Amino acid sequence: MSRWTYDLTLSEAFDFKGVMSRLTEDPLQVERAGRLMVPVFINDQAYITTIEAIDGYMLRIDGSGPQAAVLTQLKRRFRLSEPNPAQRLKATSLHAIVERFGDERLVLDHSPFTALIRSIIHQQINLMFAHTLTERVFRTFGTVQDGIILPPTPRQLAAARREDLLALQLSGRKVDYLLGVATAPIDYDGLTSATDAEIAETLIALKGVGPWTVQNVLMFGYGRPDLFPASDIGILRAFERLLGYRPSVEEATRLAEEFAPVRSHAAYLLWRSIE
Repeated sequence: MSRWTYDLTLSEAFDFKGVMSRLTEDPLQVERAGRLMVPVFINDQAYITTIEAIDGYMLRIDGSGPQAAVLTQLKRRFRLSEPNPAQRLKATSLHAIVERFGDERLVLDHSPFTALIRSIIHQQINLMFAHTLTERVFRTFGTVQDGIILPPTPRQLAAARREDLLALQLSGRKVDYLLGVATAPIDYDGLTSATDAEIAETLIALKGVGPWTVQNVLMFGYGRPDLFPASDIGILRAFERLLGYRPSVEEATRLAEEFAPVRSHAAYLLWRSIE
């Protein structure tokens, strides 16, 4: 299949290197020679695309497959078709963090389903082990293309045997949760047009999916702009550094009201401030 190259010129500065440095903390996100390897899924077909920064306003994209469709997916995932939400946060208590990380974007996961299973795997374990388990699950039940590990689809994960998932050191409960979401009669991509409340109602009915997981899926799977996971330990640690003390979840929720209607991006900046 022939490849193509496209130079994407942006209207606002974009710190792609900063974004890439955060993404590649996850071993599933691969950088080669300063280029980020990004799988793009079009009609269940994966096309491995590379992205590199030419300068602060131009990205060079080298890809294959239907160019228009691939570019649309990349713009959606890297939030390049909408104004930078950090502009709304310059006059808030996050102004110093905006000065440092404001040219970055909150990048979406491969799909809502990928965001869901990733969030389930990450529940209540440290980040390093969460990355290890995620890589094991994706490598075992997804596919590998050009050396890039692609996440499993609901059908691929639903075909997994319970004992094979347990062999990866997942807890029995998480195995049940993963198999439950994979076999649930839900069109996760089809929920894109639903409201936040409708998506939350659908997901919360699944075993093992609580408010923290729902918020993560809404943010990183569906790209909803005004979510704030106030109970997340990283958010509370970031507030502690910002304020000099660690607020309660209730106080963090109140503090975040100042960041509406872009609380999702505020959460991203708070996470970045402690990394």
